Amino acid sequence: MQEADGIFVLDTGSCDGSPELLRSLGAEVSCMTISPWRFDSARNASLELVPEDYDVCVCCDLDEFFAPGWRKCIEKSWTEGVTRLSYPFYYDHNGSFFMRGLIHARHGYRWQWPVHEALVRLDPGEVTASCRDIALYHDPDPEKSRSSYLPMLEKAVEADPLDARMLHYLGREYMYRGMYQRALDTLTLHAAIGKWDAERCASLRYAGRCLEALGRRNEALIIYRGAVDACPRLREPYIEYALCRLQHGDLEDCISLCQKALSIIPDGSYFCESFASDDFIIALLQKAEKKAALLHAGEKQPL
Repeated sequence: MQEADGIFVLDTGSCDGSPELLRSLGAEVSCMTISPWRFDSARNASLELVPEDYDVCVCCDLDEFFAPGWRKCIEKSWTEGVTRLSYPFYYDHNGSFFMRGLIHARHGYRWQWPVHEALVRLDPGEVTASCRDIALYHDPDPEKSRSSYLPMLEKAVEADPLDARMLHYLGREYMYRGMYQRALDTLTLHAAIGKWDAERCASLRYAGRCLEALGRRNEALIIYRGAVDACPRLREPYIEYALCRLQHGDLEDCISLCQKALSIIPDGSYFCESFASDDFIIALLQKAEKKAALLHAGEKQPL
């Protein structure tokens, strides 16, 4: 972050000397207890640390780091009127990324939602731009506990049962924890009321995984088909549908779905997944084609 004019850190309860170390490196550090804990409250408190006369805020967590040269990229991309800039966020060591938009104007933005928080514009005057020359890398601590996510999500949905964002993340969290029936009920509810096509598609894909885990593979086929219909511009639903078709022995359908997926250019959506890479799809396509060729050759053998 040394390329910034100022580095402002909110410490919400560390006990390992982080504030002192950060101050020794030139950061301005404030300490605050957020109770009851909400991620959006902490984010908004950190945003308030930035002086009013700053122009651009660059949000970065301590387990993330920018490739050098990011400031010049922002200055080049931040043309008159722009209020938010998106850039590639590399979330694993395989080069997988999605476009993230947490470089924003100092004023006009607030964080919302207690967990899986998002930066929202307070008025309709948002102007967005993107720069693929900026690279932010995530190096998360695998030992970090995320046990608080589920109760926070459940409380959020209890407070607002029709909050689509929280429904989606609650269903996903149930799926991660192997609570498949709860996940299925929550995800299908979200898919029925959600407005964002890519998020609805992801909920349907996760619901398909839950159905497979519950041994209801025929129903999974139907819901994967629904995921394709919900957002046909993404690769992910075609691949999950193709994998399920392959398990059913529907080789021609699997081949067709893989070919369709390869024809789609990834757009850097938040919902992109590593299995939607060219290498994975080509390997899946070749596997289905090989099985189809063997089956066809067997059919030609005399009895």
